[in-house]
Amino acid sequence: MAAAAILLAGCVVTSVSPFYTAKDLVFEPALLGDWIGDTNKAGDEIWKFDQSGDMAYRFTIIKPDTASVMEARAFRLDGQLFLDVSSLEQDYHVIPPHFLLKVTQTTPALRMSQLNHDWLKDLVTKKPDAIRHHFVKSGDKSEDDRVVLTADTSELQKFIRDNLKTEGAWEEIVLHRQAGAAQPPAAGEK
Repeated sequence: MAAAAILLAGCVVTSVSPFYTAKDLVFEPALLGDWIGDTNKAGDEIWKFDQSGDMAYRFTIIKPDTASVMEARAFRLDGQLFLDVSSLEQDYHVIPPHFLLKVTQTTPALRMSQLNHDWLKDLVTKKPDAIRHHFVKSGDKSEDDRVVLTADTSELQKFIRDNLKTEGAWEEIVLHRQAGAAQPPAAGEK
């Protein structure tokens, strides 16, 4: 699966509010480094995590002709590790969207899942009160509309907890450490 294509293609669930509070933040050194997807051909897409401050990562998706630079924040809810990814663009005309990744494994592969947009769209169409949201037009057809979550952080976290194990709610992304890339220190090492 081409991970960044999914993350950046517009079929992802976005939120206007972050998915974390300051007390939820953690730093996970095992995320640091360069990662490639299972279907990469000749390293055409790299996910790069660099430390950026005490509790943040500079997250770059590198393709042969472009690079997208974002910020990622690791946090835990009920022991489960997540990443909240947001744009570094601070244009006051735009509300930077937040993307959510559930991290289920950091070694030897990086296994993450994102909320399944089609599952969410179906849920809020049938049960509009499931979580506060807004549909954003993405084309001429209603099936092209995107769901944007407008709930506050506490409501987002409740929704995540309630759907951690819901069948169909998550889509897996698998990445492997790029060959020859430096390994981050193990937990407790410097």
